[in-house]
Amino acid sequence: MAPTVILVGVMGSGKTAVGGYLARELGWEFIDTDLLVEKQAGKTIAELFESEGEEAFRELEERVVIDSLGGVSGRGRVVSLGGGAVTSDKVASRLDKEPLVFLLDIDVETAFRRSRTGTRPLVQDRAGFSRLLAARQQAYTGHAKFIVDTRGKGIKVVAGEIIEVIGRSRGAGLA
Repeated sequence: MAPTVILVGVMGSGKTAVGGYLARELGWEFIDTDLLVEKQAGKTIAELFESEGEEAFRELEERVVIDSLGGVSGRGRVVSLGGGAVTSDKVASRLDKEPLVFLLDIDVETAFRRSRTGTRPLVQDRAGFSRLLAARQQAYTGHAKFIVDTRGKGIKVVAGEIIEVIGRSRGAGLA
């Protein structure tokens, strides 16, 4: 079976940017679960939060993530999870079975600055964002097999570090 690299972390940590670059470098498929949620819902995540609430969003997110991690792919794939996906028990259980789960670790200031520029429904202010990150941090670190410190690093450097781990994992029979 082809390897699956899963990227987790708080919004603004670079999962989509790093994931897309990594997949291109490896010639693998790239799946961004936030984009799939929006496609299936027919609306943006912010619109989905507004019209149906966070609970409906989380239910759809859980289904999309589980579907994205299921099945057999003929080639490797990189899957970027939404920041809150790890809060689902089903997703967490699935992540525990996966050998290549990477936490893109980032400082709260940078993540908040990046997240404020978009239409992210859970980003209201710095204090609230810090509480959100603190509440999820244990889930991120608990389910990740590898932690990549992204502080002060560009996309290529972070992707390069992940590629090195994949290479070592293949040598150890994990990927």
